[in-house]
Amino acid sequence: MKRICAWCSKEMPPSKSKAGSENMITHGICDNCRDNVLCQMGVELESYLDSLDVPIVLVNGGGKVVTANNRARSMLRKDLSDIEGYRGGEVFECAYARLPEGCGNTQHCSGCTIRRTVMKTHGTGKGFRKVQATLNQNTPENPEQVNLLISTERISDVVLLRIDEIEAETAA
Repeated sequence: MKRICAWCSKEMPPSKSKAGSENMITHGICDNCRDNVLCQMGVELESYLDSLDVPIVLVNGGGKVVTANNRARSMLRKDLSDIEGYRGGEVFECAYARLPEGCGNTQHCSGCTIRRTVMKTHGTGKGFRKVQATLNQNTPENPEQVNLLISTERISDVVLLRIDEIEAETAA
């Protein structure tokens, strides 16, 4: 299936996807048009992300956070230096990220909806909207469940992870 840039109407190269996976994306924005639009707007990526009124985290193909907007940093109660270059589970304080195997390598990670959704978007280019996810925070012995609705979109070589809703469940 051909992919067409919605801005310039030129054919875009096939997205990077795993063998055998179907890529249903027919339109997007090519790298040149994206850069052009941002330059014409006079907005750097960080400024643009900060202008959005929802928490946004950019994640690379290795599951490490590239950057996060002000809303996400406020939600996480972290500075950019506590976010950039760290794995997603470390940034979101996943209880299992603290296990000796580390974030992305425990038995729990294979079932993590947030991780699976981000990695699938990165691998296939397919974005997801308002996926229900549960994050266990604190420690494996005393986790606090945080329910989220997340959306993802691949932009170039990173995935934009948007936190649409968040609700913590405290133990009674």
